[in-house]
This record gives sequence, C-alpha cells and structure tokens, in this order.
Amino acid sequence: MKKTVKLAALVLSLCTAASGFCVRAYADTAAWDIENSLDVSECRQGDTVTMSVNLKGASASASQEIASMSGTLEYDTSLFTVEKADILPEEAKNVQEYSFDRASGIFKVQYTSDRTVKDGDLLLHIKLHTAADASTGKTTLCVTDMQWKSTKSDKETEIEHHVPAKITIASAKDVSAGDVNQDGEVNLIDAKLVMQYYNGAIELDAQQQKNADTNGDGKVNLTDAKRIMQYYNGEIESLSQEG
Repeated sequence: MKKTVKLAALVLSLCTAASGFCVRAYADTAAWDIENSLDVSECRQGDTVTMSVNLKGASASASQEIASMSGTLEYDTSLFTVEKADILPEEAKNVQEYSFDRASGIFKVQYTSDRTVKDGDLLLHIKLHTAADASTGKTTLCVTDMQWKSTKSDKETEIEHHVPAKITIASAKDVSAGDVNQDGEVNLIDAKLVMQYYNGAIELDAQQQKNADTNGDGKVNLTDAKRIMQYYNGEIESLSQEG
C-alpha cells in the first residue's frame, strides 16, 4: 500500500512547567495562505524536483515576524524520497537549530532571531527525488498546516489553506546506450572499449555489452564503435536510431 508521509515541523505552545498543561493561541489567519509551486510540471524517473513554499497574503504591504516555523509535507513515498538535507529553509545562515527524524518524519527549524516575511516571500525549498521505479502518471505535492511564531508574541499562527502542486511523472530516458564504461558520458573512450572487446583484448560484463550494442542487433562490433564516434562528433542525434 502506498503511504503518504507528512513531515511535521516544530509546533510551539505555551506550557505551564508545573502542570504540563499546554495552551495554544492562534492569530487571525484569514489574510494568509501558502503557495506550493514546483520548478517543473513534468519529471522523469530518477529526476530531482524542487518545491518552493511561499507566503501569500491579502496585501502586498502585510508582513509576519517568524522565529520558528512548521509545516506538513504530503507526498507519496513510493514515488519520491526526502532526506534532512532536502529541507532547505530560507535564510539558512540564520538557522539556530535544525533537525529531521526520518522515522517519524519530524523536522524542526528555529532561527536565531525573528525574520520579516512579506507577501510572496519564500519560506523554504524542498527537494524531492523521484524513484527510479516510480509509477508514471500524475500526482500532487503539498505543504499543509503551516505554523510559525515570533519572539515578540505569545500567539502562534497556523495556516491550513493550501493548493497542491501538480506534477506528471514520465518514464526515464534510456541514457545508457553507448556508455560502455558507465561513467555517465558517451565519448571516444567508449568507442575504444568496443574495439578492444571486438578484438578480444578485453572482456565486458553483461551490462557493458548491452550498452555497447548501440543498434540493438545483439552483436558488439565495429559498427557500434563507429556509431559511438558519430554520436560523439554530432553526426547522429541518437544512438537509438539505425546507423
């Protein structure tokens, strides 16, 4: 079963030390909203996408003082992975405390002092890594239940309004053809390896032989070496085409 993970952040309350009784005070949030947006509308299996989370207000002149903030990132864990290093609060140099627990999904952000955030300002970036075997199709990513608090007030602001960011996952492109040594590039070194293998000077493992067979005829020979050199020199656009 697919699981939706919620990354809950720092939730600040007013607590009585003796009794342990906690009281939350909420500010008027009617004028505020959260905008979730992605750097792409479509990604491929294995790609990394970046979500921007911005504060949206009813007035361009409105602002908030934020010393700590929280939120809930909702995403499908069968499609994406997220690590602590992928949660990127704005003004990171002023972050006093930052932690993320993968087991519980909780991260905490505390700034050294209040930062002024206006309508449209960025709150944080989140990088999401698309699984290599992610199922293709449309999905949504969203930060909900944003909360923040300043050092000058006992009130905690909480925003529940949100609009999910939509993205389409497509199949990964086959970039292995011609990359015999599997270094992420197709160049003359790969052509040389094909010639050496054809002449019996070296051995190639099963994956290397598959990458070397650029025209898919089941053979690794000088035709493949020639096609790799043509691709490297810009004479052909793709190694998936016939030579």
